[in-house]
Amino acid sequence: MIAYNTATTSPNRSSRDGVAVSLLVLHATVGSFASSIAWLCNPASKASTNYLIDRNGSIYQLVPESEAAWHAGRSAHHGMDSGAIQHASIGIELVNKNDGHDPYPIAQLDSCRLLCRDRIARYAIARGDVVRHLDIATPRGRKTDPAGFPWIAFVESCYADAPPGPSSHPPVPPLHSYIVSPRATGGASIRAYPRTSAAILGRLHAGDEWSGDEVQAATATFVAGFGSSRTWVSNPTRGFVWAGLLERVKES
Repeated sequence: MIAYNTATTSPNRSSRDGVAVSLLVLHATVGSFASSIAWLCNPASKASTNYLIDRNGSIYQLVPESEAAWHAGRSAHHGMDSGAIQHASIGIELVNKNDGHDPYPIAQLDSCRLLCRDRIARYAIARGDVVRHLDIATPRGRKTDPAGFPWIAFVESCYADAPPGPSSHPPVPPLHSYIVSPRATGGASIRAYPRTSAAILGRLHAGDEWSGDEVQAATATFVAGFGSSRTWVSNPTRGFVWAGLLERVKES
């Protein structure tokens, strides 16, 4: 049985209107535990989450699972709009700066994994329906949380030793393949979101491989010798690279 604190609750909630839980959404708070819980429980914020996990691993239930928390905002996922996501999802917030550098402590990861594994089993949630806020927020790039989270390994651990469940959703199309242009002697930055001011999550060198889908930023980026473009290539587990520095690999 998972232990969590229910002493503090949020008024920002609504009925699920009979919709079954089928989606888990992970977030990062971009603030301390104290500031986060104060915001999520403030009626004026119109924001909440079902669970808040502190850095020490303590789990706080702010909205019971029988009710919908207001955590996703403008979003879309496998044909579901914002309203459908709110009705069908459980929101899990992790206390973290969300700058791509602030680590997620082991105790926090362990508690999140335990909570996710339990809910996955309880509601028979398909692997493709355990998502990050950045995966569903619209327009693409509006949210970056939880930045720096060890996503692939975490999801794999949530389903380890569990039989694969059926999915009612169509398969996700494969990502397109790119390489960093050989002319890009300075390489390319992997950003937390599609903007040159965003936190750098990593670096690629000329000739390195990259895969993802094209997204359009709000404003264009200009790099001398490579022109101007609003297009970035988003990899769902790694970040964003400006498309002007990439060359598309011909796919058979």
